[in-house]
Amino acid sequence: MQSFIQPHAVTVYVIHANKYLIIRRCCEVLNGTWQMVTGRIEEGEKAWEAAIREVKEETGLVPESLYSADIVETFYIKASDKIAFVPVFVAYVDSQKVKLCPAEHDAFEWVEYQEAKERFVWFEQKRIITHIHENFILKEPFAMHLIQEAPCSLK
Repeated sequence: MQSFIQPHAVTVYVIHANKYLIIRRCCEVLNGTWQMVTGRIEEGEKAWEAAIREVKEETGLVPESLYSADIVETFYIKASDKIAFVPVFVAYVDSQKVKLCPAEHDAFEWVEYQEAKERFVWFEQKRIITHIHENFILKEPFAMHLIQEAPCSLK
C-alpha cells in the first residue's frame, strides 16, 4: 500500500545575492497579493521540471541552480474543498532582470528576508520563507537537496 501524494502544483522561492524575488498578482485569483513563483504541474512533468518552467514563464529568469527546499506548503482550497500539499523549491539566479508574464503579475521587487515576510499574507508563506532563510541563506544548502545546476534547462 502506497502512502505517496501526487502534487498538482509547485512553489519556488527565487534568490539573487541573498534577496528574494516577490511578484504581485494582477489576475482574478489572489489579485494584489505578493507571492513567490507558483504554478501547476503539467501532465507528464516532474515537480522539479515544473519549478524550472514556471520560473522561466513567470519571470524570464533561468535558474543557475535548483534545490528542493525540504519543506511542503499546505493550504486549504475553498473552491474544491480540498487540502493542497505543494513541494517547495529554491532557485538561485545570476540576473535580476525580470520579465513578468503580464497576464498574471504586474510588479516585482527584490527584497530582503524581513520585507518579503512582511509582504506575504499567509502563515504558510511566512513559515516557509523563514525555513528557507535559515537553511539556504544563513547556511550553505545541503548538497543532497540539489536537483540541478548551471544553468537549469529542460531537455
